[in-house]
Amino acid sequence: MSKEDAKQKIAFDAAVHPRMAYPEQINEYTDGWYKQLVYNRSNRFYNPVPTGVAPFGEWLEQSRPTKGETIATAAGNRPIYEAGAVAGLAQDFLRNNGVQRAVLTPMLRGIIPAADQGNAVCAAYNDWLADTWLAETDEDVEFLGTIRVNPMDSASAVKEIERWASNGKMVQIGVPVESQHPYGQRYFLDIWEAAAAHGLPVIIKSEGAMGIDLPVSILGTPRTHIEYSMMHRDRFFHHVASFIAEGVFDRFPDLRIISADGGFDMLAPAIWRMDMDWPITRTEVPWVKKAPSEYLKNHVRFVASKLEGPPDSQPDTVIEWAQRTGAADLLIYGSGYPLWSAMTPDELLPALSAEDRERILWRNAYDLYEPRLAKITSRDTATARSSASTPHDVRPS
Repeated sequence: MSKEDAKQKIAFDAAVHPRMAYPEQINEYTDGWYKQLVYNRSNRFYNPVPTGVAPFGEWLEQSRPTKGETIATAAGNRPIYEAGAVAGLAQDFLRNNGVQRAVLTPMLRGIIPAADQGNAVCAAYNDWLADTWLAETDEDVEFLGTIRVNPMDSASAVKEIERWASNGKMVQIGVPVESQHPYGQRYFLDIWEAAAAHGLPVIIKSEGAMGIDLPVSILGTPRTHIEYSMMHRDRFFHHVASFIAEGVFDRFPDLRIISADGGFDMLAPAIWRMDMDWPITRTEVPWVKKAPSEYLKNHVRFVASKLEGPPDSQPDTVIEWAQRTGAADLLIYGSGYPLWSAMTPDELLPALSAEDRERILWRNAYDLYEPRLAKITSRDTATARSSASTPHDVRPS
């Protein structure tokens, strides 16, 4: 798709979250020894979400298929929807909002304590995504995929990246924002090297699990969802600070990272503070060659969220905020469908100029993913999984 073609559409959606027909479906993509590692998804959020009741509390009502039968699983009877129904509803939402391409961003369980299980879940998820959502064809809406890897086992993560790297339908790598260590530390370098080598941006997503994940606040785990929603976004900036201070962007000039959960409105004061600290402490980080804020334009993007920034009722404040923070360069549109907080293109910062909105709605995302989009072939479109080998053995040698 050329930029001229893209102009005919309203938006490029960088954050659509694919759902399985029922949680245990992922086990159908595990074999042999892996099948012992039952994946109990449960509820992603410790805190209650604002809408509805389980099992659909966090999903928009319009995203829930009404047809289909039930299947008996270990967790009880579950709805098993008609083939493509869940993906089809997403395509309807996107089509109705003028979206031609949408990147599918996974929502798993953050960190899984057993590394082998985490690797198996990621491999199974990637196979499921390729066989289902990425295989859906629609003349108006095309899905693009994310290679979900387990960052706590960097060697296996790199193998999983290599397994999918030749498939142009896979346009980025996904890791959870939940981590036992800041992502700039050297333990993760092999993953970022592979990402940069293959032109794959890395999207960092809050997955909501609270098992072995660290609390969203250094004071502990919040009791309410409103606290969780406010607090969890600042974790991405902790990773950004680590990438900068540890010299990762200098080591890998082609590396790009994305916050799937916004947090852009928290960035400016944090990066300004880091800029102030840098001249005083630069002898500690001689590999950091420029002010921290100067790394953002070439390396960091944020999916825009309607839950952040000045309220639309204050358009002058919105415009000033966007100009001072460089929002038009750093934001990309992502609906967040099918979450309750999903945003349509019309709801994206209406106070901004048409030019700035165009950049956020499609141009920035197109430029970000363009190296991968160029690799999409008719073979990729026909069978998204065709270029992927059998999942590697995740067991320790």
